Amino acid sequence: MGRGNFLFSLTNLLTIQRWNNRPAVLRFSEADNAYNTFFLSFVFRTMKGENFEPALRWRLSRELPKIVLSDISLQLKERIERFSPHVWSDVTQKAVNELSITADKEFVDLLIDDSPQCEQIDKLADLYISYLEAYENGKLFDYSQPIKELEEKIKHLSESFAVEDVEKYWDVAKHVWIPLLNLTSMVRWNRTHRNIRSTVSGHSFMVLVISYLIAKLVRYNDIEEIIMRATLHDLPEAFTGDVISPTKKKTEELEELVSAVEREMVTEWVNSSEHTKILAKYVSHCTDPFSGEGGHIVRTSDYFAALLECGVEIYSGNRLDIFRDNFFSFKKMIKEISPMDVSDWIDEVESIAFLYH
Repeated sequence: MGRGNFLFSLTNLLTIQRWNNRPAVLRFSEADNAYNTFFLSFVFRTMKGENFEPALRWRLSRELPKIVLSDISLQLKERIERFSPHVWSDVTQKAVNELSITADKEFVDLLIDDSPQCEQIDKLADLYISYLEAYENGKLFDYSQPIKELEEKIKHLSESFAVEDVEKYWDVAKHVWIPLLNLTSMVRWNRTHRNIRSTVSGHSFMVLVISYLIAKLVRYNDIEEIIMRATLHDLPEAFTGDVISPTKKKTEELEELVSAVEREMVTEWVNSSEHTKILAKYVSHCTDPFSGEGGHIVRTSDYFAALLECGVEIYSGNRLDIFRDNFFSFKKMIKEISPMDVSDWIDEVESIAFLYH
């Protein structure tokens, strides 16, 4: 079917670096940007009491073609569209067609819409995150051109909002950016040599995509819950750092203490701004994202994303035993907990990962 191949190709988004034609203090991958942008949309939509799924589908429709296309700078894309408006849409459609061949059209259609719908707040979140990325790197290097262009776009888009709403959304973006920047700065498997670097943000995007796919395939009755759990499942690490499971489980008491500290720190952050207090209802899902039927979907996806990270390390020639051992550990755990049979997916990923070994 090629579905495992498609999922393996998601790891391309971990390797596509944004702002690649400029020096950078911090490199943001496409997976980092996709997660950070969706997270801000998630917060904006929570404030407005709106569903998350339309924002996610719009994000996926923009991001997944990049598996084929790689990153195209905003300046280049806009100039192409100015010269010939239809060209970019044709290129994107051809990329989607290639993805459909890699897996199958039914599978890809679960993620990508031909004409994805979004709201102005989703576009605003997209611009804000790009601006904040440029601002971070502009502290040391010359990012004046993209910053100026993004400021103009934000100003133009902001004309459709009330002034007080624009101020509120910008305050939220700056507040949310702090933990997002932490997650983007945190490299997974931190004590181990990596050929393919992945951050907590990038991993979280992978988990979000896989969770959404599984939930759609099993016809889970609350897609919004799955999106929420997957989006928030690693948020506590923005405050505690990446405490690996073997360390947490050294003693039952340590695991309980880590969970208590996570709840306390997430709660403190949520309550530190009047605009994010609305997220207080999600604190329990941040600190206990894997409970219940919906939690099993997200846990399966968390394991599968980790299996993909191991797979891409093995495929890239990393011969450390930790990745081979963990690949088969995650394979076993996925089969034990998954709400659907994903053996074919895993077998296909395994055949790709161990192709030259």
